[in-house]
Amino acid sequence: MDTCYAGSATLTVARSATPRAFARSVAVGLVVFLMLASPSTAQVRDLSDLAAKVIDAVVNIQTSRNAVVDPNSDAQSQPPEGEQPRPQRSLGSGFVIDASGIIVTNEHVIRGAEEIYVILNDGTRMPAELLGEDRYIDVAVLRVQPTTPLPVVKFADSDQIRVGEPVMAIGNPSGLGGTVTAGIVSAKNRDIRTSPFDNFIQTDAAINRGNSGGPLFNMAGDVIGINTLGLTPSGGSIGLNFAVPANTAQPIIAQLREFGETRRGWLGVYLQDLTSEIAEALRLNPPRGVLVSGVDPRGPAVPAGIRAGDVIVKLNGQEIHDARQLQRIVAEAPVGTTVPVTVARDGRSTELTVTLTRREAPAPGTTAVSALGMQVSSITPELRNQLQLPRDARGVVVAAVDPSSQAGRHGIRPGTVILEVHNEAVDSPGDFVRRVEELKTEGRHSVVILVLAANGQTRIIALNLA
Repeated sequence: MDTCYAGSATLTVARSATPRAFARSVAVGLVVFLMLASPSTAQVRDLSDLAAKVIDAVVNIQTSRNAVVDPNSDAQSQPPEGEQPRPQRSLGSGFVIDASGIIVTNEHVIRGAEEIYVILNDGTRMPAELLGEDRYIDVAVLRVQPTTPLPVVKFADSDQIRVGEPVMAIGNPSGLGGTVTAGIVSAKNRDIRTSPFDNFIQTDAAINRGNSGGPLFNMAGDVIGINTLGLTPSGGSIGLNFAVPANTAQPIIAQLREFGETRRGWLGVYLQDLTSEIAEALRLNPPRGVLVSGVDPRGPAVPAGIRAGDVIVKLNGQEIHDARQLQRIVAEAPVGTTVPVTVARDGRSTELTVTLTRREAPAPGTTAVSALGMQVSSITPELRNQLQLPRDARGVVVAAVDPSSQAGRHGIRPGTVILEVHNEAVDSPGDFVRRVEELKTEGRHSVVILVLAANGQTRIIALNLA
């Protein structure tokens, strides 16, 4: 017997076969090899047809804003005397979800923009109005006023996608417009620590600068995600690209269209993931759930009976595995929803019910420091008890922090106590703001703060003064 290998196919031919039969067998093997070694014409045609079907619903987005002049920068970076700073321009992508002119993009594409323009695939350029934005999910909704209905695309159920499934991205990389790339779903539910609600779709479809805000399609031509970012050391795509899942974005988009803002559910607890040591001490076998390290006195957890030291093991019928999962579930629930909660307390399971509320404006005594991306408040008796601080504890408490800010990226969380700012003790939000403003006036470009973490350890963090 003679064996011919054709790609991954194996063809066995008897030695006694006639020359004509042998040649015929080899020819068949060659055909099989060619079919396996390259995509079929049908596959190529399908991708081309798909791109042609949806590309008119994908738009380019141009934004501009006035440049901010830094008084501490050198003279070479300043505009000539008597001239105004030139507008800063940026590019991105988006897609139409309503023929009347509703467009979805990333929040970071339009952040700080004073003018927004949408350019259709046929070159039509229209001014756009910002209806709403959400920095946590990185989604924004725009509206244009077209003279005729626009082509639209619809969302798919992103929970149904599978790893390895083929996908296609269309966007505006480097201002080129209408660029199509293809790949697969590399992973699901990726947490890359950009916000408390990360659950990205990872894909190797090329997503370069300018692709942000564009759609990620399945092979049916429906949007499974909003292309958001790529991890790369050089600025080009290396196959580590991420998209906001459609099922995460859709409720946010609906709220932005209706209210112009996001209204998330709020439980009012401070959380930390369980360690094996804590689980053993709490008699949790096997370890499961999330530890409540503190309770906000203004939140709905208090009337529901949730206490510091409880372990939340189930919320609204879903088993809880980590703090970020619980944050996502709560945030995605409509404000006013009443949900069952199962907590482990003193080695026993306790069933509670909580009505989720909306996080309101900062309480009196709370000061926002936008340059650092956080809000701080005085240490009240309630906070001292919740955070288990000593009676003589001094400093200010972080009441809220933007996870995408530099403070959030450095691990500062609600409940973190700030003891000093640039070697000076701070005892009130006013002290904190005054010290930060003094440093900015002195021309400092960074600030060093001494913080007390939840584990009782102090550490020094340096933050840029934007």
